[in-house]
Amino acid sequence: MEKKKGLHYGWLIVFSCFMIMSLYLCIVMNCPGLFLISVTEEFGISRSQYTLNTTVISVAMMIVSLNAGRIFSADRIKKVMMISSIILPVAYFFFSKATNIYMFYLISAIVGFCLGLCGMVPMSTLITRWFNEKRGLATGLAFTGSGLGGMVLQPIIGKLIATTGWRNTYAVLAVIMFVLVVPCTVFIIKNDPADKGLEPYGGAKKPMESAPVVEAEGMTLAQARKKAYFWMYLPLVTLTSAAACSMVQNVSPYVTDLGFDPTVAASLSALSLGILAGCKVLLGQIFDKKGSLFSTVMSLICMGVACFCYASATNSAFLYAGLVISGLGIAYTTVGYPINTQAMFGKKDYSAVYGNVASFSAIGTALGSPVTSIIYDATGSYRMAWAMWAVVNAVAVFVFIALTKMAEKDTDK
Repeated sequence: MEKKKGLHYGWLIVFSCFMIMSLYLCIVMNCPGLFLISVTEEFGISRSQYTLNTTVISVAMMIVSLNAGRIFSADRIKKVMMISSIILPVAYFFFSKATNIYMFYLISAIVGFCLGLCGMVPMSTLITRWFNEKRGLATGLAFTGSGLGGMVLQPIIGKLIATTGWRNTYAVLAVIMFVLVVPCTVFIIKNDPADKGLEPYGGAKKPMESAPVVEAEGMTLAQARKKAYFWMYLPLVTLTSAAACSMVQNVSPYVTDLGFDPTVAASLSALSLGILAGCKVLLGQIFDKKGSLFSTVMSLICMGVACFCYASATNSAFLYAGLVISGLGIAYTTVGYPINTQAMFGKKDYSAVYGNVASFSAIGTALGSPVTSIIYDATGSYRMAWAMWAVVNAVAVFVFIALTKMAEKDTDK
């Protein structure tokens, strides 16, 4: 392959993934709460009926992830991402025309399927193909879009809803998504470095003489499913995703419960997304330099400590400490999963294996906030929920260390 000078094309792939995260994933998954009051009041429905949209989207994404091996073949990623990226904003536009909540559910299903087809699984697969070096940095930069997008877009969306109404806001967001993202999937995304006459960033990997074939080539999904550490990893992904999602979605009401003004709570929520964005880049670099075991254990400890700070918060010092520390923990759920999956199971059947991982992450995302809300309804406080998630992350540290040792022994055979 030819080694071309200048900016490696892989960084344009990262930019395209950043745009998808900033606009598609952020708007669809991080911003629905901004429409909650307006939509529920007009339709005369409960808040739980409206928030079921997020569950519908998560289930649709999970279905896509479970079938990732068949959907994202070597030469189909660009085509799948291109078509789904066009359909998604068109479907999203019809939220502005919905006359009842059941239309919302139908539209959410379509949006969820499309988000799964152009979201985490294909983007992680692309980065794995395009980067043999600095993969952690590339992953962090690409996935930081959801945090930065939320920090920038949330105040804009809130103002649009207040001045133009929720229907016009849905329509405006659909146009913005189409105009800014579709050109990336149509003109920039490429299936493989070979499509541009390039090697992956860092050059083609040279197999080491001592490296076993499994380590060099990886496993098929069928082979991975025969490993005990695969089945240990999946529930760990579900639980850590649930904890992270709960922290992201409940920061604002938690801060309000502590006695802060709602506007301050909203500002702190936006600040937490900004911190998260920076931590994704930082965590990607830590993965590159320190490896999966150190980086994952550090992230899980940070998430656990942050939950402990929230549970113990009697003043703003604990709260701010939790907000800052949580960044590296929550960042793990987007940066760490794809890197750990490739490290344990290789590239051979990456889309299919990571699809299973992403589906269990979607389950955690769908369950995390509702479980926390149930605990809040039962106790009148978030403290018990934060304490529970702190314990979950503490246990996750030991589980991940154990499964990593199992994976290492397996590759040494």
